[in-house]
Amino acid sequence: MKPLFEHLLAKFQKGQPDRKRRIFVIPKWESKLETNEPIRLAIFLFFIFFCIVLGLFATGHVTYSLVFLSLILTSCAAMVLNLSLPRIFYSNSKLLLVFAVIAINLLIAKSVYVWSIRQPGLESRAIYFYVSTAVAPLLVTALINVNAGVIVVMLSSVFISLLVNPSIPLLASNLLSGIVGVYFIQRICQRRDILKAGIAVGLTSLVCAVGFGIINGGDTDVLIQQSFLSIGIGLFTAVLVNTLLPLLEEIFQLNTDFTWLELSDLNHPLLRRLATEAPGTYHHSLMVANLAEAAANAIGENGSLCRVMAYFHDIGKVINPQYFVENQGADNPHFRLTPEMSSLIIISHVKDGVDLALEHHLRRPIIDAIQQHHGTSLVYYFYRKALQNFEDCRKGVKILNMGEEDLPEVDDSRFRYPGPKPQTKEIGILMLADSIESASRCLERPTLKDIEQLVEDIVSQKLQDRQLDDCPLSMKEITEIKKSFVFSLKTILHTRIHYPKSTKNVEKSSSDPEPTERGAVALIRSKEGMEMGSGVNC
Repeated sequence: MKPLFEHLLAKFQKGQPDRKRRIFVIPKWESKLETNEPIRLAIFLFFIFFCIVLGLFATGHVTYSLVFLSLILTSCAAMVLNLSLPRIFYSNSKLLLVFAVIAINLLIAKSVYVWSIRQPGLESRAIYFYVSTAVAPLLVTALINVNAGVIVVMLSSVFISLLVNPSIPLLASNLLSGIVGVYFIQRICQRRDILKAGIAVGLTSLVCAVGFGIINGGDTDVLIQQSFLSIGIGLFTAVLVNTLLPLLEEIFQLNTDFTWLELSDLNHPLLRRLATEAPGTYHHSLMVANLAEAAANAIGENGSLCRVMAYFHDIGKVINPQYFVENQGADNPHFRLTPEMSSLIIISHVKDGVDLALEHHLRRPIIDAIQQHHGTSLVYYFYRKALQNFEDCRKGVKILNMGEEDLPEVDDSRFRYPGPKPQTKEIGILMLADSIESASRCLERPTLKDIEQLVEDIVSQKLQDRQLDDCPLSMKEITEIKKSFVFSLKTILHTRIHYPKSTKNVEKSSSDPEPTERGAVALIRSKEGMEMGSGVNC
């Protein structure tokens, strides 16, 4: 058996194109830069220096109070980030992003303030109320998360109100407009959502400025001018955030919902190739995407990310599409291969998928999904086939009165995916959705009870095999995911009403029995092929 396996392996490798496989490895220098403490200290020192230079716009010289104030504010910001957002504090790239956008806000606010005090008649109108102070919170919320956006609202508001012009009304306006902006941009699905957030910021700034203006006895014409100016600043904030967002995504290699919306375009070269060369896998990926997205939304996770992961998770099957049951016709090439060789080809689609993803510069979460969506699970169909072959050989050896020492044991590690196991909730959902969608193909005229039993069996099998041990999904979330799968499968696998045939068609079919017999034979053959190959994916 071993020489035959080696011969088939050589034949398989000979048929592959001459190319060097890409390997997804994070460079060591990148990991060191991300967690290097001297670099983190340099970020803080550079921001302190920036605050001191910013104070020179109005004073013209450095004072001890300015240096001390900058040092205190930056130290407080560092401690707040360390206590509330340790993942950002210990990630140099995200820490740099937070201080960079705060610096942009400070620079805009200080520039407008210095310009307004040098214009006759503008200083009394407090035009600095209408600076786009919500730029930093909006960017951080879109690029990182809502919690980081709220923290940046407080930090940027304190920095602006103390370093630009000490003012309680300015601090209150910045806090309120920033929180409103974060609320409206916390879940963005389209570009116009940023515009809505900008308008909300402008209206909030308008309410604050007009309210403080009335309290302080402002003129009516000034209040009207401020009203129009507030709306304009809100629109400017939306345009500025929309401009900086894709730039910061590329610089800091961060992903937003816009990233996943762009990658969900089915005209991507890899997806078009999958639809052409492996149409069965393409349709399977679309179904998995529907299941995974609905399940992710049910537990409050990123459904758009799950959809994109599902689109690309089996992209490696385009290398050898004929070896996967969903792309096979009447011929099943696994009939001519040993179980070990079949398992090797099936498992190789993960490495081929990573290779193609790196070649097309896909994002890291997608590459992780390709690597981890099978975890270290067993290719069960061919493993059982290998065990059966081993039992047959042992019976033959007993009949011939030969020793069993030369029989090679079946090593289950040769039938397992290399892993690693799912590391995120989204990939854990993808693993379950992939297995359940594949297994659902074996159901004929399924009832609700059949679907529930199928989902329960697949999830229990994954838990017993410890495939979700590294995934942060809780049992409560898994319960909600199972409910979502049952509901989605119930709608996908619904049955149709059988319409009665007309009298003419019935007479014609009864008088021509030969086509009916051919159809029955074709149906039996297709069912046999499905049963033979269904174990590849289940």
